[in-house]
Amino acid sequence: MKKPQFIARQGRQPSGLLGSIIGRIMSKETAAANDIAIALLKVSPGDRVLDVGTGHGAALATLAALNDPGSLDGLDFSPTALKIARKRNSALLRSGRLHLHQGASNVMPYADESFDKILTMHTIYFWEEAATHLAEVFRVLAPGGRFVIGFRPGDDTRTASIFPDNVYAFRTIEDVKILLEEAGFSIAETERQDDRKSILSWIAAEHPR
Repeated sequence: MKKPQFIARQGRQPSGLLGSIIGRIMSKETAAANDIAIALLKVSPGDRVLDVGTGHGAALATLAALNDPGSLDGLDFSPTALKIARKRNSALLRSGRLHLHQGASNVMPYADESFDKILTMHTIYFWEEAATHLAEVFRVLAPGGRFVIGFRPGDDTRTASIFPDNVYAFRTIEDVKILLEEAGFSIAETERQDDRKSILSWIAAEHPR
């Protein structure tokens, strides 16, 4: 059974009271997948880390513990999601180590080579021109840096039966690898988790030195 359109759109860009509720639910539902992505990111103390599509911001505290005393940025185009992230990470914001920005990942407000590690989870479905977004990630990632992208792949036929295709666009694992390589990345690791409900995949890519 497909998700209702209004719920699917809230998954893309949470807004209002419903968006706040869904954001908090998603925080719990995505925790395990975030943990796998963070492990693949291989964050070190002092790293400059960016979470693209940070949403509810649940991953930020974990990242901050790993990169201390490094800097941490979260980017999202949903004011509602950022409100949740600010509240959840108020201490980190006050410390000056964390910065949150409202914006889109195809025109990121950062200088070239600003980050050592970049993470994004469950965002690629909403990128109409994925190559443009990945080119921006490559631009703001320093040479030798690592990028991890986590997603439900189009390889899983169950995915298409649940999510409306006018909101979500699913790509196969191989298609995502090709997009990453065309953007200039080299593929470092791939992880896949298969359960009764769905497939999840994570790809770790590196910016060549």
